Amino acid sequence: MASLRFCTLLMLLGIGLQNIQTEAKTRPEPSFHYDYSRIQETDQAWKCWKEGYRPPPATSNKVHESGNGTVEVIERILRFNQSSTVLFLFSSNSDNQNLRTAFSVERNKLVRLSLDNAGLERLELAFSGRENDCRLADLSVPRNRLRELPVGVERLTALRKFDFSYNLLESFSLDRLANAAGLKQLLLSHNRLESFLTTEQISFPSLYKLDLSNNRLRVLDSSYWTMPQLETFHVDNNRHLTTIGGWTRSRFPLVKGFDPAGTNNWNQTWLKSVQ
Repeated sequence: MASLRFCTLLMLLGIGLQNIQTEAKTRPEPSFHYDYSRIQETDQAWKCWKEGYRPPPATSNKVHESGNGTVEVIERILRFNQSSTVLFLFSSNSDNQNLRTAFSVERNKLVRLSLDNAGLERLELAFSGRENDCRLADLSVPRNRLRELPVGVERLTALRKFDFSYNLLESFSLDRLANAAGLKQLLLSHNRLESFLTTEQISFPSLYKLDLSNNRLRVLDSSYWTMPQLETFHVDNNRHLTTIGGWTRSRFPLVKGFDPAGTNNWNQTWLKSVQ
């Protein structure tokens, strides 16, 4: 009798396991929305990016595609051939918490790269030798899960826009962008920044927008900054920030206000002196 019960139990367990395996096989893979544009240029005689560059219609080709795909499809899209590509823009409106990707930038290929909500957890710069990248003018990777800047970011000398907003950065050294003297926009909002440091005099004569809002900054020192064109400066929603070291109206005359809603716990005496 006991033997019969044991055999029956084994049979039921077998049936249950088979059902689980069948369900796993039939369960559809998660699908993610994607929308991307890519411009290829066949004539690559030029090397470095210059202000005002536009891909010539006679030697360029644009591809646009949107849809839904599995992780494998997204990874395939991100593995596009960079040798003739000058622009690649990717975005997604999915909840991509379960999408985990990586991307490697080749030197002196892309002019503009935007990977918005692409599930990025690792971004690399595949630069061999000592030569800098003088093409990449726009590096935008918002709404990903990047915890640090890529090694070699100091070699991006043509940068005009640098967007790492909505990521997981905890610290940022402005010194690492010192070679990008033509930088115009630096966007770092909605990270976890506890420090934004500059250890030496640094000049960005064309920078007009700096966004450090919605972080965790307690201390911020602008003493080493030279940014004569800075007009839009957001530092709101850093609730423990009370002052900005070295900040005066004469040094940043174009900035009209950096926390209009009063979200930070400012030292009121200091605040009145700089507004």
